[in-house]
Amino acid sequence: METSTQAQKRQRATAFPSAEGATPACGMLEVQFESPFDRLCYLVSAPLKNSRRYATVLAELMAGSGCTEEELLAHGHKVRAYLFFAEDRLRKEGKLDGLSGKEKFPYRLPPVTPAF
Repeated sequence: METSTQAQKRQRATAFPSAEGATPACGMLEVQFESPFDRLCYLVSAPLKNSRRYATVLAELMAGSGCTEEELLAHGHKVRAYLFFAEDRLRKEGKLDGLSGKEKFPYRLPPVTPAF
């Protein structure tokens, strides 16, 4: 039973509708999220700045995916880890050396496989 519930959650996360709003900042990367679910989990896993916005996004994610807050935060942290290591790899390859000021490197993040 639990396996089918988890599979349903993954399916709902994959089919999550596009979300509106600005692309969140991520270090030196200008991230184009292929998955709206990943983008929203990334936002929710950020340090809390606006509790009303957090509650709204969290409620939308929970209702749309069937996931718990803990599952959503864990996925958001996983997305953050992918981006951290992508930026680190690009820095080591020298691809971020030419950036100046507020310039960002365009980076497309493919959908991250949920851990739930």
